[in-house]
Amino acid sequence: MEMANEDVFRILDAVHDGFYITDANGTTVWVSKTSCEMLNKTREELIGRNVWDLEKEGLFSPSVNRLVLQKKENISVIQTIKGHHQKWLVSGYIVEDESGGIKWVITHGRSITQDLLSTTQHAEVESILNRYVQELRHLQLKKEKKEKTHQLIGDTPAFKKLIEQAEKIALSDASVLLTGETGSGKNVFASYIHKLSERHGGSFIQVNCGAIPESLFESELFGYKKGAFTGASGKGKIGLVKVAEGGTLFLDEIGELPLHLQVKILQLIQDKTYLPIGEVYLHSADVRIIAATNRNLLELVEKNQFRADLFYRLNVLSMNIPALRERPDDIFRLIQHYMDIYNEKYKTNKTLSREALTALQAYSWPGNIRELANTVERIMIMSDQDQIEREELPESIQASNKLSSFIQPAAKQNLPLREYLDEVEKEFILHKLKQAKTTREAAKLAGIPQSTLMRKIQKHGLNK
Repeated sequence: MEMANEDVFRILDAVHDGFYITDANGTTVWVSKTSCEMLNKTREELIGRNVWDLEKEGLFSPSVNRLVLQKKENISVIQTIKGHHQKWLVSGYIVEDESGGIKWVITHGRSITQDLLSTTQHAEVESILNRYVQELRHLQLKKEKKEKTHQLIGDTPAFKKLIEQAEKIALSDASVLLTGETGSGKNVFASYIHKLSERHGGSFIQVNCGAIPESLFESELFGYKKGAFTGASGKGKIGLVKVAEGGTLFLDEIGELPLHLQVKILQLIQDKTYLPIGEVYLHSADVRIIAATNRNLLELVEKNQFRADLFYRLNVLSMNIPALRERPDDIFRLIQHYMDIYNEKYKTNKTLSREALTALQAYSWPGNIRELANTVERIMIMSDQDQIEREELPESIQASNKLSSFIQPAAKQNLPLREYLDEVEKEFILHKLKQAKTTREAAKLAGIPQSTLMRKIQKHGLNK
């Protein structure tokens, strides 16, 4: 869900609670309609005024915006307002800028009634405000230039629904399991969830479970005590779990983790504790776990290669990221997106010819978005022309278009239908075999069982 700033302000104005926004200096930048009524002031009288001055004048006591700026943390206090006998419950929240500093402080106030004093009602208010703060973070992310290479690009209804799902997941603190093929963007979704969550001010630490040697994984993740083993640093080492404290730990390729290490991850998720190597006492961990895999974990569970209890602990919230070939309508936008990025990076102004763009859109992208981004960068670096032609594309992409170029001339030949269809089928199977590394992958790309593919390979003499 995307909104303009004006839409968010209209929503805040429609709520029967007070909202007050200041910048990092305490200067009022916006006040809701209800806040103006509470303070008996117009927007014009408040916008541009500093909350320090307004507090000294006795308009409210204390200024929650001031307290948040001084303490640099979210707070909730009881506030009195000039001319009112009743008290107000006011909560202040920080919205950060791209460097992690304070950009805005937004406060939410409601008069204290007997109903509000209940835990349920207070939690409801907090939930509503958290949603507004998340929307402000979402708008902020869109404006951050450094996020340009990690945007979620897609216009299809299914992909938009996936983004909405990620935004809902960000509101909770439960474990998340992201599934999908290599290069489909699981790490981008993990980062997006983190940046919209309450942990956005903490670190986002990514760990590739398949890239760290098994013998080093435990020490890298949990750290070790001074002199814990031969060759250990004399100062000991802080693990990545500790580095992620207060933030998110993203365990990529979790399906590659050996069984004996899965027990330790289970303990981390279940009890929020871990034991550094050489330590005697457990350490507590305040981290959210997001895991990702390109493998079928349920199949691994059935084969006793992955713990069932860990799978269910990870799978509290799950998202399946679709392969790029399942969202072909987004390929054009992604190509343009990466063209813009690399034109800016290499100080060029290159474009694609219609033939080159058609070939790129027709390709099935077995490596998904990662392959697309790398391909666009490669052709932009290697091309000497401002307009990139089809002949300059990688051979694999040019070969993938031979099928479509073959069908048209073949249809004009005086071939019997059965012979013509056999030729088309042969070219199609050959094309998929060239795209894939294994027959299983080729069968998946072709949308047929592997046994059927093997029969067709035999039929057309493509065994070699």
